Amino acid sequence: MSDTNAEETLLPAVHDRRGFALVAVLLIAMVGVVVALASAMMAMSGNLIQAGSDRAAALDDAAISALEDERSRMNAKIDTVPLDGYLTVASNQAISGSTIKRSIWISRLGNSDSLQNVGEFGVQSEIVAKTEDAFGNVAIRRAQMYQQSFARYASFTDKSRSTAGYALYWALGAQAQGPVHSNDTIWVWNGSTPSPQATFFDAVTTSSIVLNKAYAVYKKGPPKERVSKIPLPGTADLNVLKAIATRAGYVFTPNVTTGDSALATMRIEFVAIDADGDGNTTGPNDGYFRVYQLYSSFKYGTGFAAARTPSPIVTGAPIPSGSAVPLDSVLYSYNCGVTTAVSGLPAIPIKLAEILHRASGSYQNRMQDKADAFDNVNARCFLGGDERLSPTGVFRAVDTAGFWMPRTSGSVPATVAARADGAYLWPLSAAYNANFRGVIFAEGKVGVSGTVRGRVTIASRNSTIILSDLKQATSPGITTGTCSADDDVVGLFAGEYVAYADNTLVTPQWRRTNSAGDSWTWPRKEFDPSPNRPDIAIHASLLALKSVIAERSSPPAGLAGNRWVDRGTTRLIGGTIEASSGQTGTMDASNNLHGYHDDLSFNRCLLQFPPPYFPTTGNWSRSQYFEINPQGFSPASWFSGR
Repeated sequence: MSDTNAEETLLPAVHDRRGFALVAVLLIAMVGVVVALASAMMAMSGNLIQAGSDRAAALDDAAISALEDERSRMNAKIDTVPLDGYLTVASNQAISGSTIKRSIWISRLGNSDSLQNVGEFGVQSEIVAKTEDAFGNVAIRRAQMYQQSFARYASFTDKSRSTAGYALYWALGAQAQGPVHSNDTIWVWNGSTPSPQATFFDAVTTSSIVLNKAYAVYKKGPPKERVSKIPLPGTADLNVLKAIATRAGYVFTPNVTTGDSALATMRIEFVAIDADGDGNTTGPNDGYFRVYQLYSSFKYGTGFAAARTPSPIVTGAPIPSGSAVPLDSVLYSYNCGVTTAVSGLPAIPIKLAEILHRASGSYQNRMQDKADAFDNVNARCFLGGDERLSPTGVFRAVDTAGFWMPRTSGSVPATVAARADGAYLWPLSAAYNANFRGVIFAEGKVGVSGTVRGRVTIASRNSTIILSDLKQATSPGITTGTCSADDDVVGLFAGEYVAYADNTLVTPQWRRTNSAGDSWTWPRKEFDPSPNRPDIAIHASLLALKSVIAERSSPPAGLAGNRWVDRGTTRLIGGTIEASSGQTGTMDASNNLHGYHDDLSFNRCLLQFPPPYFPTTGNWSRSQYFEINPQGFSPASWFSGR
């Protein structure tokens, strides 16, 4: 081998690389294109997502706007919710300024259990709105609506004047703990003392103005003035309640109707009974009522059922010739008696008007016996039919004046059936009357009293008279602050008046023997067996198509102010809803009162759980929104059976 060849052998091999740069350039270019394409795709995707999101938001906004537009039309009474089925309000209606079209339907909720126009907790309905754009995108939204119950008001007046036309003022430190509304001017007294003249703890609204607004304090902001009027219910609402009560067999008609607007010949007494033996009367099946009514013969007078103080019976009565006939006197009452034995008289209970003479049959002797009984510390008065008026002190189904109505609907548990009055007790529980929906109806004037365990609305074609305490088994004043659908609650709905009674229980009584020169005893004396006197406990929302009043709230003409009758204080926990502000008492310049003092507190549980089927204001409020899946949606299938 030569040296030259050796050198060539030691040198590294050299190759031609002129095409590599081109490949590298191409690779780099391809990466750039891919990156640019990806960026473009991402930008385009973002734009598409944004466009889709905008369309979805526009559809959703349009659907919700449609719901609110329709609610406004319903409140303006342009559209009325049908009793059955559904109403198509709009079908593919173009929305101005967009390519979106909308359809709207309305329907009532709870038809099957509400006789098609009311519900136990108020009237409910729903609005369904469907919106669709030009690209075929669809949104369907639903709003559940409810009409507010009149029970939500602590005070509601159509006219804030008395039935005589006098303006009635919020004054002297008056307080309202719940919502207040008037379709008229709300009058606040402009006095400097006390200050403020009134305090409103909740919303205040008026279809007019608040006069002397600065003299009151408003805890939830200034009052809203010039709002739309809220019409009171009417006869049609009473007919609805009668239909509901008819299903349960709880419609009652007095044998007779007579006398003034507050003279009831029938009364309903509520009774809470420990039916389940758990030691209290707050169980779900512990609520009952019984119904007493007079015979048309009126053996003890037309006021016996309501324990009215009677006037003397002149015809055939042994009143001495020339003797003055007194005005009302408890000595002529068959509702009153002594509750323990009295020397020289039969064992008690015994009615004053039935006390026998002692030594002779003279008129004066008999009157003296009655006066002795009146003066006895144990003398009390009772409503007609009360067992304490029985000679033996036990329940009587029938007495000489009237009778307790035997139960003809529903049943009672064995523990209740075993009572002496078991056959005359009507259940307030759906467990013992499957058709009971919380409504009792009276086709005439009716008196009410007692202890209510359950949820009940008592409706009367005429007037409802509160004869004595009307309480819930669980007082709304001692609740824990929580409210539930099972809470006791009472509503009174009267076609005329809700009246606080003037009778021998709630009105202090006087006596006179009719002896020559004898005068009325003074001061008057309480005869009510209730430990609450001189207060009357009333747990209820009171709705009167005329007024909430006191029976005989004005004194007789010519009666001196110092002889006016102060009946005590009505402790109402609930509210008053009335056409005109009713008069419950009369005050003179010397602060003498004839009638009742009023003390109103509001039961806030009425805002959530009003009395069953209590009339509503007609205004629709929204509960909440829902989304409906548009896949396969049709209004016919959606509203079927709802």
